[in-house]
Amino acid sequence: MSTPFRRCLAASLAAPAALFAQAAVPAKPAADETVLLPAFTIQSESESGYAATNSISATRVATELKKMPVSIDIITEQLFKDYGLTEVFDIVGLSSGVQSSQRAATGNLESYTIRGFTTFFSARNGNTNLRSYDSANVARVEVVNGPASVLYGQLDPGGVANTVTKQPSARRASSLRLEVGSWAYYRAELGTTGALNKSGTLTYRVDGSWTDRDGYRDYDEMKKRFIAPVIRWAPRKGTSLTLDLESADMDLTGVANWPRYNNRVVAPFVVKFADMIPRTWNGQGPGLGTHTGNRIYSATLEHAFTDRIVVRNVAGVTSFRRNAYEASATSIALTAATPAGQLPYSRSLSGSYGNGQTFANTFNVAARFDFSKRHYTRLVAGWEYVSARSYSESRVSGVAGGLGVPTPPNWDLANPATWDRTVPPLAALRVSGVSGARFWDDKFYLVDALALFDERLMFLGGLNYSKIQSLTLNYVANTRLRIERDRTTPQAGAVLRATKALGLYANYSESFRQITSLRTNADRSQTPFDPLIAKGYDYGFKFDFGDGRYSGQGTVFRTVNINGRQSFNAVDAIGAYTYETQVGENQAKGFELRLAANVTKDFQVVGGYTQTHSFVSKNPANPAIVGRAQIRSPTHAWTVTTSYRFASGWLKGASAGANIAYRGQAKAFETNDPYPYLLDPRVVVNARAGYATKVFGKPVSYNLTVSNLFNEKYYPSSISLGDPTSYRLSAEFRF
Repeated sequence: MSTPFRRCLAASLAAPAALFAQAAVPAKPAADETVLLPAFTIQSESESGYAATNSISATRVATELKKMPVSIDIITEQLFKDYGLTEVFDIVGLSSGVQSSQRAATGNLESYTIRGFTTFFSARNGNTNLRSYDSANVARVEVVNGPASVLYGQLDPGGVANTVTKQPSARRASSLRLEVGSWAYYRAELGTTGALNKSGTLTYRVDGSWTDRDGYRDYDEMKKRFIAPVIRWAPRKGTSLTLDLESADMDLTGVANWPRYNNRVVAPFVVKFADMIPRTWNGQGPGLGTHTGNRIYSATLEHAFTDRIVVRNVAGVTSFRRNAYEASATSIALTAATPAGQLPYSRSLSGSYGNGQTFANTFNVAARFDFSKRHYTRLVAGWEYVSARSYSESRVSGVAGGLGVPTPPNWDLANPATWDRTVPPLAALRVSGVSGARFWDDKFYLVDALALFDERLMFLGGLNYSKIQSLTLNYVANTRLRIERDRTTPQAGAVLRATKALGLYANYSESFRQITSLRTNADRSQTPFDPLIAKGYDYGFKFDFGDGRYSGQGTVFRTVNINGRQSFNAVDAIGAYTYETQVGENQAKGFELRLAANVTKDFQVVGGYTQTHSFVSKNPANPAIVGRAQIRSPTHAWTVTTSYRFASGWLKGASAGANIAYRGQAKAFETNDPYPYLLDPRVVVNARAGYATKVFGKPVSYNLTVSNLFNEKYYPSSISLGDPTSYRLSAEFRF
């Protein structure tokens, strides 16, 4: 057994060690026993289709969506499987509340824009220190909209995407899914679960995948190997120990298509570089890209003291290693001296070696107390401790002190003969920085869901206290920077059921994020930054008509993000210098509408619309940009997904559907250029057709997905063009 796994297993067993001191009880409850456990997990297999009825992302325990004064989008496994999405990055983009998603050129960073604010945070089973690398073991993705630091600690204002992983079952089931697609796409995915003994107290689950694909761009490919085994021992009702491992190794070639965002005014015309190079053009090449290796070891101990009190401890260790190497365009400079017809494209090379390890332990107590037959309260109290360390070595092209390699010569984009893609090994580049970091986080939180008058009136309140310490080491300058900050974050909301099918709700929540550097003050002294703080206000309604056939919500929201970092230039007796304050402010306000409809037994529709006005509200350092829209935040975004199943006739077993998504025009970067860099407005249609039958008595389903059906040409991010029309054909065998 590996050292990380022994460590998290010991922590999980030690924290609630006293649980088993009580007398043993029979493995099976009596026939008349009532079990009302506040569940920490969701039985996703009990839900089918595209609509979900409950979530764990807002309270840590399974709660019906209509009972929470929180805006949550849920993307079910059936939905992302129908459209052939295997990367969590792509799955999150199915939410209409996510206005933009972007992966860095070398794939080592992913970001999402939610409610007008961009975030690099994501979560796995409620823990923002862990992330998912493949959909093979993902049961659903839950997008929490708005500030949510009560449960998640450090976070950006827009929200967070939380992946919920699959759990073992005593019911034996296996599936094999094979896929082929455009540009030499191949994927195999295997999942199996069942019992390891006759009593069913020992269960397992193993999910794995293998992916090998090219892309429509030159020098674009990915290879990934993923496996996630889980074992659970449940000696009695309400008590279990779960051990799981997740391993992902991915090689991803970088993508660079910057010329679209370097259009320049050259009197008397505007040069549009994107019209002068092929759509398949890529600034990367052989030897460039990212290798990522990620491992997660975790142990979960859960025990029910009674049918109303449950404790849970999750201890996990994650480790990563990453080598990133890419070519970047620094500028396209056209001057009066530029020869006619030339498009000089300056390039540089940069890369890094990185590794790190994080230990996280979360202890939760969930309890339900009934005041009478009509009133109850449900409490979730938790403590989370995180310790992380990382190391990074940055390298760039260029020669200094006799070290390094020359920066590559310019390319002439109008002359492919100059596109020399030969690059030296990453190890030959000049070291530009060597740094290390340590991070500690203690957070305590309490969430209370109070139900009155047979759940006609629901209150949700919470409080989080976080103490954060960070230590940054610069090995080149031989400096150490330690920062310590704490923050108490509240949340409060209520849902009033005006009728059985309609509820009105309001919610207030906050988020915070600590900057891990020092601020230079006006007197040249240095102090730690205060946390960035966001305050969010939601007002809306939730509906559930036709015995659950039509459900959804409408929300008016407003978020204010304060303590923004501002830089000012000054001169004193020593000379010129720059000092910083925290007087900047951004705001976002708008409206969200979500709908899930089972129009008939065989026809379902899910979708949503988000209108967002996100803008700079205070900026003393640059007053000219006050009122400007924030980057990557379109005003309008909507998505609709349909599915129809033929239940009779000669088409029995067939199904068809479409996903239609619109994103309005948005700004890619903040700039004073009279020709700003823009992300294109677009309507992208993805279509699918399926057929379910049986072969040798076992279920088999076939699915054909055609993405970007009408070949819309657009820039969804500042990295590259969106993919043209492509297809994926899959066959899934269940046995």
